[in-house]
Amino acid sequence: MKDLSGITEKISDRALWMEKDNLMICSFRLANFVRARYSPKNKMRSLVKYILEWVSDEEINTDTVKDYYEIKGLNKFSRISEEEFASELKESAKTSLQWFKNSGIIINQGRDGVYEGFGTEVYPDGSQRFAKLIRADCAGEISLTYFLDYMLNDNENSLEISDNLSSFIFDYMQEKDKNEFYGMIRWTQQAWETCYQDDVARALNSHLLKCLYTGRNDYIEECKAALDFLIKTTGTDGTRVMRTDNRELTEEKINELHNQPGNLKSAHYNAYYHASLLLAYKLTGIEKYKDISVKGLTEIMKVYPETVREQSQTQEYCRLILPLSWLYWITKEDIHKEWLYKVSKDLQQLKHKTGAYLEWDEGYKATMRNTKGDGECSLLAENGDTVVDLLYSNNWLPIGFMQAYLVTGDEYFKSLWQENIKFILGIQIISDDPRINGVWGRGFDVEYMEYFGSPADIGWGPWAIESGWTVAEILSGIFMGILQDKLKPFYD
Repeated sequence: MKDLSGITEKISDRALWMEKDNLMICSFRLANFVRARYSPKNKMRSLVKYILEWVSDEEINTDTVKDYYEIKGLNKFSRISEEEFASELKESAKTSLQWFKNSGIIINQGRDGVYEGFGTEVYPDGSQRFAKLIRADCAGEISLTYFLDYMLNDNENSLEISDNLSSFIFDYMQEKDKNEFYGMIRWTQQAWETCYQDDVARALNSHLLKCLYTGRNDYIEECKAALDFLIKTTGTDGTRVMRTDNRELTEEKINELHNQPGNLKSAHYNAYYHASLLLAYKLTGIEKYKDISVKGLTEIMKVYPETVREQSQTQEYCRLILPLSWLYWITKEDIHKEWLYKVSKDLQQLKHKTGAYLEWDEGYKATMRNTKGDGECSLLAENGDTVVDLLYSNNWLPIGFMQAYLVTGDEYFKSLWQENIKFILGIQIISDDPRINGVWGRGFDVEYMEYFGSPADIGWGPWAIESGWTVAEILSGIFMGILQDKLKPFYD
């Protein structure tokens, strides 16, 4: 028996402890520990094995209980042939696309939008809280995914869902009254008056890419109206405050926002907004879109890498790849090309041997470093944690790296895409539960090789599964890789 005399008397800090020799006290629920996905899995099995053997005085084999989920595994992708890799990409995309149907994420074939996904809370029976927010950004991201499936497989049903989601965004989530809010795209069905430009941008980027790849111009006027609203609430430095709320947006406030610097040099909040402006310029030729985007991205790169961080430094790097790719695509200026390569190469310092990019926050300057239960929080407890974020960081890279390749033609970016995608394919979830089969959660630990990370975040912890931000972003990046030869002419 281990000597416990040195342990503090404050038992509220303990999870499991002994009282004398014949009483073990556990302060947390262990029932259905496999279904509830206790982490790390092997350590939890060891703990349960210890408890059961102490109680029964017999040797216990917990391996007879199957894990609630597995991952495909990285070994199968280490020496895979190009032909096998292409096959795996299509199989992964097929399985992930099926998840949208199995999980009930898409509402009425997309006519009424999509649900946000699954919250991070895992219950004892293996189920998760269903996040029923209906968000414009998620609708746009999933619209692009289904459109790319149509491009690849000529699936008319996918095109219908994609177009329905575009209609949902522009016909139902956009302000139509000819007032100071005209053109604003709303955040969610519950936050009707709120506008985040980075969320709006991801809805717009998806539709603008559809227009680029098809030559269609439906909803172009609505895209322009959305960007014009954002522009008139953008500061003189080309950056916009993190969000606006209509109840505060008087004519005086709008003029104030427009005639002073936004002072938000953050890739998280502004870089994708600038990407939307660039893509809109490509399609419409409206000069102010390009000018504001160049100004805003220049301001961000002036302070880089000391940008305003939300979750991590890694996140900021990942968020810059796509916008800087399109910046160079539009301007062809050497300095913009240098920015793209600089950020890409800086990101490699955070690369793990698996092809993933680890969370890192030099100086711990990210805003979302709250204590447990205080709101949104980074997955990173401290620098050096082997945690990968697929909600705020790595999820942007499949599209980002592939767009960088399409713009530059440089095999360097294609190799980065392939290495990162092999990691992503390797950690795709396999489960008998159709609610999680074929997708990716937010936090993955490359040491434990399972979904795991700091649980301090409320709502978006390690097991959060975002339909748009995570699944659709990753899946669209996979589709773009499969379709790269078909897409390349649009960037020549």
